[in-house]
Amino acid sequence: MEDAYESLQRTRAAPRGKIRVSAPVIAHHLLMPLMPDFTERYPEIEFDLDFSDRVVDLIDEGIDVAIRSGPLPDNRFMVRRLPPFRLLLCASPKYLEQHGFPKTIGDLASHRGIGFRFPNCGKLFEQTVQNPEQHLDLNLPHVMTCNSLEAVREAVIRGIGMGCMPDFLARAPLSTKAIVPLLMDDLEVFGQLNLIWPSSRHLSPKVRAFVDFIVEKLFTENE
Repeated sequence: MEDAYESLQRTRAAPRGKIRVSAPVIAHHLLMPLMPDFTERYPEIEFDLDFSDRVVDLIDEGIDVAIRSGPLPDNRFMVRRLPPFRLLLCASPKYLEQHGFPKTIGDLASHRGIGFRFPNCGKLFEQTVQNPEQHLDLNLPHVMTCNSLEAVREAVIRGIGMGCMPDFLARAPLSTKAIVPLLMDDLEVFGQLNLIWPSSRHLSPKVRAFVDFIVEKLFTENE
């Protein structure tokens, strides 16, 4: 009924109504910086944001649009790809002062790593070296493993070890030099986030405005 009502409002100048958005916890670092501009442009749109790493059934839970990583969903969903993000191996200046600065991939075997375990499946994230000349497992012994990337970032900032994180999660501590990226020429690993929504659900003006805005802003930032 809500979608039908919105269809009758297509001729109105501004999209309006509530949008329910589901996203992984770390995505708020990507999404929230864009919200001031969006809410200023579309003041009649209200958000219900669910940041959670649990598996959400978009259809059963009435989610309008979701941000997801990993394999693309089945044909019940429509997809808009977001710009790829880079995974960075980082360490704090304090850690590097105590343990040395790795100059090669091989040097990592003698360092302390902060591992990440996916909260949904419990699988340990395995960082690999990917460039035109090699594809190898990253041999970084773990001194700690977390099921939260924000906890990985905090452990890295505090000098417990070095760890991998998405570039948008590392942006703030990199800007203050609380952490530094390592082996940038050797570690060329990228991840992908997507906007998805049920294909059976009518793409209302509010959802179209949100999807187009997020895609436009993120691709502009990456130019």
